[in-house]
Amino acid sequence: MKKFEFTIKDIEKKIPNKYAAVLAVSSRAKYVRENPEETEDEDKKLKPTVIAMKEFLEDKVKYQDFGVKIINEAD
Repeated sequence: MKKFEFTIKDIEKKIPNKYAAVLAVSSRAKYVRENPEETEDEDKKLKPTVIAMKEFLEDKVKYQDFGVKIINEAD
């Protein structure tokens, strides 16, 4: 199994607020856990939270898709 490495700085480049990141990644992880048949074969052994973070970092999923409103975001 290949290890997926990332840092919080990598996440902050994709999701500008750490609280929004937690909400978006946890929502996606819940979806991944509830729908395992949609997970790519190479990711089946990874935990749902790691799969979710990987998808955000690879731009497969955007935080805007989850309706997360960023605090202090310009309207």
